[in-house]
Amino acid sequence: ADAFSDALFSTIEGKWPVTIPSWRRDVDGPADLVEEVVRIEGIDTIPSTPLPRMPGVAKPTATPEQKLERRARRAAAARGLDEAVTWSFLSEAEAAPFGGGAWTLANPISEDLKVMRPSLLPGLLAATGRNLKRGQQSVRLFEIGRRYLADAERATLGVVLAGDRRPRGWREGKAASFDAYDAKAEALALLAASGAPVDNLQVMPVLSAAEGGEAGDAWHPGQSGTLRLGPKTVLASFGMLHPSVLKAFDLDGAVAAVEVYLDAIPPKRASGFARPAYTPPALQAVRRDFAFLVPTALATDTLVRAVKGADKVAIVSARVFDVFTGAGVEDGHKSVAVEIVLQPTAKSFTDEEIKAIADKVVAAAAKQGASLRA
Repeated sequence: ADAFSDALFSTIEGKWPVTIPSWRRDVDGPADLVEEVVRIEGIDTIPSTPLPRMPGVAKPTATPEQKLERRARRAAAARGLDEAVTWSFLSEAEAAPFGGGAWTLANPISEDLKVMRPSLLPGLLAATGRNLKRGQQSVRLFEIGRRYLADAERATLGVVLAGDRRPRGWREGKAASFDAYDAKAEALALLAASGAPVDNLQVMPVLSAAEGGEAGDAWHPGQSGTLRLGPKTVLASFGMLHPSVLKAFDLDGAVAAVEVYLDAIPPKRASGFARPAYTPPALQAVRRDFAFLVPTALATDTLVRAVKGADKVAIVSARVFDVFTGAGVEDGHKSVAVEIVLQPTAKSFTDEEIKAIADKVVAAAAKQGASLRA
């Protein structure tokens, strides 16, 4: 106590009433007194005393939105993407290709940080440009943050892929760049990790700004799309960015991007903590291939959805495994090969039942303008 009082305070009386001298303005409460005792006596002389614990099981403090962002962040990092943290403010020129900023600061730090970002992509594109100009051959960046729209703030995950997807080598040959399919793969993987029902999503074009789409003019027409749950609920946009956007950010070469709208992902229904029991099918699945001749303008996703819906009980999956145009295919058409998987339940399918399902598949495809290829 004497050493403590001599070194720190003018008076100590009775049971530690303390008067702080005027020259010790840094002392402002009990925590500062404890800090001085530890500094003088040594932290090794202070006994360790655990804090009292409340009875019962601790309640989780993370909100569903925070848990969703954690899952999305871990999934993006696990896929080899590097996390970036960029400004929430942009210049008006950077925001213009993405629909412009809905909110302008009255007293900005500078003219380059004047409007609130309508998209995460401008900041990621600026970071991508800095990396490429410093010799980075492949850039894979992501960021989780907020878009500031006229009606609200929207939680979003943005991804930018630039440079070489695969470096040149003796086996593969020339280096390969990113394309729209790489962006789509990232979008689907991140949505799946975030709990979105990816099997029910539709691939639809990006709407332009004139059609009411968000940042529609920033995407390359014909090399971009949206993933939607129904015709109106957009969960993600993906594809190649428009050349005018790349020019505005002084980027050379093609750049792929993704925006996953985390706030649009529907929450999962509460089903308890236990996972459902694994019940593998007792009977072997049956696979059948179909080659359809379809108009070039028909999206393969539309064809697959129609085929899968031909018999929702027997058909458990459908996928495209080949698309062909050229010799033997008339102009304005393409050949699309689809594999369907039939899963019997109570008993194996008979030949007549398989033929009946195949007829349903052909009929469903015919409604989309497709016909069996001879």
